[in-house]
Amino acid sequence: MAGSTDNNPVEALTDGEFELSVPDVLVDRDDGVQVLHVDDNPEYTELTKTFLERDREQFTVVTEMSAVEGFRQLNEGSFDCVVADYEMPNTDGLEFLELVREEYPDLPFILFTGAGDEALASEAIAAGVTDYVRKYGGTEQYDVLANRIDNAVERYRTQQQFWDALSLYQRLVEQDLTGVCVVQRGEFVYVNSHFADILGYDRERLLDTAPSDILCESGEGFEDLFDEHSASFSRECELQRADGSTTTVEIYAGSVQCGSDPGCIGIVRDR
Repeated sequence: MAGSTDNNPVEALTDGEFELSVPDVLVDRDDGVQVLHVDDNPEYTELTKTFLERDREQFTVVTEMSAVEGFRQLNEGSFDCVVADYEMPNTDGLEFLELVREEYPDLPFILFTGAGDEALASEAIAAGVTDYVRKYGGTEQYDVLANRIDNAVERYRTQQQFWDALSLYQRLVEQDLTGVCVVQRGEFVYVNSHFADILGYDRERLLDTAPSDILCESGEGFEDLFDEHSASFSRECELQRADGSTTTVEIYAGSVQCGSDPGCIGIVRDR
């Protein structure tokens, strides 16, 4: 198993140098989008809330009229995106952005303002704003804002999902909480101790072995379970152990990219 991460899925896993599709069963999906809108103009916050929640059923918009109250709300709630005006009393939009970035460095932050010009937009981008939307007359501005929120939240959630999955896989591998295996080119290239124990094999015996070699004659085998190009899935099946006995397991699997080679990562839990 020595060598570069291009050929070593374990090192690729622990070093974070891989891409994966998270098994759907491991993702707690929530389509609701919580938006915090901070603007000192109550008429504008009410209009923005009305249009955003009307155009996007999944949006829930909470409004505050100052950066101080907005930051308090942010600390007390759970939000997917912050939308803020630039010209506000005491603390302007960029100063508010600086406060938010100190505590929430990756949270989407959209500056939604009628003030400023290209210089302000450049300053905002340099300060770490996610997006910059100009206010103008008409309802189209809310459509633009809704689309920018959608895009920012989708990118943010994808990033969070990846790091959550990476942390999960690392804990599974390092702590042997459940069976973990990686299949590439039709063979096991990595199995952890718990996976080998479930099947009653030594780890070394399973490496470079085709999954179909340990299929159970009376049940569905491994040969079609760890296809590098298949979609994520969960399945219960019966596997044959080294001593000839069988065991029922739950398998969660998804695609994984280690270096230049596609593969499949599987999480196996014995019943």
